[in-house]
This record gives sequence, C-alpha cells and structure tokens, in this order.
Amino acid sequence: MPAQQPVQISRAYRWAYACGMSAERGYRKVKEFEFRVAKRAVAAGMPAGGLLVRGSFLVAKLVLILGMLFIGFWLVASVSTMIAVIVFLVSKAGKNANLEDNDPGPDFLGANSYLGNYDDNGHYIGHSKSSNSDVR
Repeated sequence: MPAQQPVQISRAYRWAYACGMSAERGYRKVKEFEFRVAKRAVAAGMPAGGLLVRGSFLVAKLVLILGMLFIGFWLVASVSTMIAVIVFLVSKAGKNANLEDNDPGPDFLGANSYLGNYDDNGHYIGHSKSSNSDVR
C-alpha cells in the first residue's frame, strides 16, 4: 500500500485557526475571571452575589455585541450612501455632458455667433473693418 501524502494546510487556514484559538483563549479568560469574581462575591456574603455578577457580565457582553452590530450597521449605511451619491453625481454629469454636446455655448472669444467669419485660431477672416482698402 502506498504511503499517504500529508495534507497540505494553506496559510489562510493556519491564520484562521490561530485567530479562532486566540478568540477562544480570550473567551476562556473572561469566563474564568467572571467565575472568580462571582466566587469572591459569594464568599464576601453579598446576597445573590453570584447571580448579580453573572448577570452584570451578561449585560456587558450583550452591550458589547449590540455596540459592534451598531457600528457595523453604521459603516454599511455610510458606505452605501457614499456609493449612491457617487452614482447620482456620475449619472448627473453624464446627462449634462449630453446636453453640452448639443449646445456647446459661447467660446472664449464669443465667436460662436459668427462661425463663418472666424478661423480656427479665433481671428476674424471676414471683410475689413478699416476704411483703408489696402489691407495687408
């Protein structure tokens, strides 16, 4: 029987595993801290100390999760709003460009009214305006 090839584990899989294990270690530390604080509250004779500590930790976790959800929703809403504004401005610019193609408006010399009387450089090429008929 041929020897089995070792399974190749990708770098992304190793990073995901490392991040997951780090999160799990952090959660275990928080649970251990919660347990120690609850045990000290009960040992100190606090009425319903364990229940109060566990309830306050639960509220703190819920507030943290809701805060993260709120921030995520805010980020999604702001990015989608920016995309919508950009799309609106681009479409408006496209419509204005189509209108400008039909009527370009006056040029910097105001020569659009006399297109036949000006060359490409904007110089007047029509009849001479001077009283002198010898024009050079």
